[in-house]
Amino acid sequence: MKLRESASITKFNWRNFIWISAVHIIALTLCWYYFTWQAFIVFAVMHYLAGMVGITFGFHRLLSHKGFKANSIIQNFAAFCGTLACQGGPISWVGQHRVHHAFSDTKYDPHDMNLGFWHSHIGFIFNRRADLNSIEEVSHYCPDIAKVKYFMFLEKNMILIQIAVGLSLFALGGLLGSTAGFDWYNAMSFIIWGIFVRLVSGYHVTWFVNSATHKWGTRPHNTNDDSRNNWWVGILAFGEGWHNNHHAQPRAARHGWEWWQLDQTWIMISSLKKLGLVTDIKLPNRVTKKDDTIKNGQETLPKVTPELIPHKKAV
Repeated sequence: MKLRESASITKFNWRNFIWISAVHIIALTLCWYYFTWQAFIVFAVMHYLAGMVGITFGFHRLLSHKGFKANSIIQNFAAFCGTLACQGGPISWVGQHRVHHAFSDTKYDPHDMNLGFWHSHIGFIFNRRADLNSIEEVSHYCPDIAKVKYFMFLEKNMILIQIAVGLSLFALGGLLGSTAGFDWYNAMSFIIWGIFVRLVSGYHVTWFVNSATHKWGTRPHNTNDDSRNNWWVGILAFGEGWHNNHHAQPRAARHGWEWWQLDQTWIMISSLKKLGLVTDIKLPNRVTKKDDTIKNGQETLPKVTPELIPHKKAV
């Protein structure tokens, strides 16, 4: 992979700082007051839709690594759910993730753990690399994703989509409330828990995969980075915490290789396979414990010094 010339430019991103700070403040200060069990159920459903269906199933295992194939309806729905996570649209998410795998735990890794836990967990979002901060630049890392018009639509309208879903939850909460007419308290609880609390939860679950699984855990496979299997991240992140397994064989759709390694996303993938809705699933090659190849797949990317290429119009 060739890095863009703009990869050498890092600036503090006030937009990201203000957005993430505001989301945290609203969630942590209002969740106690605007709590209903209905809102908590909405939170749980939205958390799984955005986090597991959207990020781990859609953005990660399907679009980033092509660990399996899905029909256009499932693929587009998963991409929509991933966009609801507000971690960037499919183009910026996939592009950044592919850079991470190409240069994992080196200075070219967007969330390099060598710069500290804070940087790998959240600091890289505030101190933003220029090649990952514009659609045009990041598109060069995932031209297959950037050329899809629907994905570009999601990328450019992430906030508007979040607002539309928020208004829908607000209306639903008001109509399902216990008071006569429109229940404004229940409507607000749906917004706080279905949008703000869910965003905060989803952010940190994803960020722990970037940070905790490159710092704590076991390393059963000889990868060329510091990825680790971390059981509690595995539980929180729908199976993404078995990160050393993933880095050993990136295209494998299954991350939890042992029977006791809970991988909720793999359960979803295998269930959809039984229904005939996903095909061509890439499975781990477990001929030997230290084998870093994948059946019908690719080997872990080697560490290389990137060639910086100048700005050009995105494909």
